[in-house]
Amino acid sequence: MAHMLQLRHAQLGQLHHPCCKVTYGRRRTLMVRASEQHEIITTQQNQQPVKPKLIDMAKRTHAHAMSRRSLLQGALLGSMFAGCACCPPPMARADGHWDYGPQNGPWNWPGTCSVGVRQSPVNIPLESFQASTAPPEALCKMGDFQFSYGSKETVSVQDTGHGTMQVNFKPGNRVKIGDMELELLQYHFHTPSEHAFDGARTTMEVHLVHKVVGTGGVAVIGVMINNGAIFPNPAMQTALVYAPSATNELFLAPITVDPNTLLPSETRPGHRPYVHYSGSLTTPPCSEGVEWFVMTTPIKVSDRQVIEFMQYVGHGDTLGLNSRPVQPLNFRTEEYYL
Repeated sequence: MAHMLQLRHAQLGQLHHPCCKVTYGRRRTLMVRASEQHEIITTQQNQQPVKPKLIDMAKRTHAHAMSRRSLLQGALLGSMFAGCACCPPPMARADGHWDYGPQNGPWNWPGTCSVGVRQSPVNIPLESFQASTAPPEALCKMGDFQFSYGSKETVSVQDTGHGTMQVNFKPGNRVKIGDMELELLQYHFHTPSEHAFDGARTTMEVHLVHKVVGTGGVAVIGVMINNGAIFPNPAMQTALVYAPSATNELFLAPITVDPNTLLPSETRPGHRPYVHYSGSLTTPPCSEGVEWFVMTTPIKVSDRQVIEFMQYVGHGDTLGLNSRPVQPLNFRTEEYYL
């Protein structure tokens, strides 16, 4: 097992600080194509071509198995060290460019990202809340969501230039919560999840970004995503298939999207539990005043979808990650509606 973990980390080529016992170096390429009969795994190190190795899935032994799930486990395990507390951040570029790498990543994001006190994402101590007697201020009084999303929506898919594709909507997809009415603007993905429950992150997270009708504010519904689904999620598949490769390029998808497929199942009629708090955008400029609603029930996507998204984040060169570390809650209150 130790040998397998070492092999996975070597192939994934994670970038960490030397104090975490992994040096910065040239990224290595990991390409995966899968079918029911076999997997083709090609690695490239220091730009030297390596002959592809064909693995017969019917004959491979346990010791040499390299499944999609093992790739995900290796990649996401590596992400646990990305925020190593002992790692001093290197100098950021002066041109304002930002990404999730060691030089221009979250540790060096400027402005409100570094000095704000109501930042997102945050950790949500769900188990502690459920095991204790909650004070009145921790109980959300906004009630259930009333979704009025369409099921056949025309969308455009955009490469944001910052590690994810964004699926944009025309006006008309609304949701009511409390005294607010929200208009769905777009959704996008992060891996691993940005929010954490009891210190643990899920495989991915989707953010459904809304405009608050009447005020122009921003409200985001965050949904945790686990891998392991037998069938691909259709809304995510549309994003993967029609995402352009050029920064800020827009592509009008030739098929419609049902954003309801990104919502978790109801735990009882009309009820989807969530946690509400006031936070920020999770990417620069990290503007504060964002209303966050984090669903406590996850959805599932297929293993292949997660790998394809990570390859997109890594620009086809590696399995990339695009999550900001959790931020201090400070004086804020998380409101639970379970």
